[in-house]
Amino acid sequence: MFKMKYILIFFTFFSVVFNVQAKTKKVDQIVVVQNLINQAYKLGYVDAAPLEMDFIEKKVIEAKTARDKRKKTIFNDLIEQIKVDLRIVKKRYEVNVLNKQLGIIQNDNLNAKKMLDELERQL
Repeated sequence: MFKMKYILIFFTFFSVVFNVQAKTKKVDQIVVVQNLINQAYKLGYVDAAPLEMDFIEKKVIEAKTARDKRKKTIFNDLIEQIKVDLRIVKKRYEVNVLNKQLGIIQNDNLNAKKMLDELERQL
């Protein structure tokens, strides 16, 4: 019985020590957002929506001031808005790419119709 008591105490001690060390580190949301913005610049999404990027950068500044003033709700709302705006910028870029592809396909289609009309006239 005496050994069992020491074994339980030893086991609980180690489990408490390992649980204390397993705390998660806080992630700075501003750094995450800055990385997303940098990625948008690298991938060329900014050219598709320059006005939105200006608004995003202003929101980042507001988020920094809200974080410094310890206004968590405003800070969290701004971070979510920034992430959504970045998704919108990405989708706008994708729409522009697809629109260019559509224009090319429409031109090819028009050229094919012209050729078909010419061949029909020849018959």
